[in-house]
Amino acid sequence: MADYKSMYYKLFNEVTDTIERLQKIQQECEELYIKSEEDNLKNFEIYKDDKN
Repeated sequence: MADYKSMYYKLFNEVTDTIERLQKIQQECEELYIKSEEDNLKNFEIYKDDKN
């Protein structure tokens, strides 16, 4: 019989680690953006397709 408890804990830990890693990467990118001297803000028009 499969050890579902062990599988669940492994999956939970890997997902948690991945979320933490993504949060760290996002924070690093935000810091790089803040430190940049250029004006990087751009406005984008959003077009909605009325056919849907």
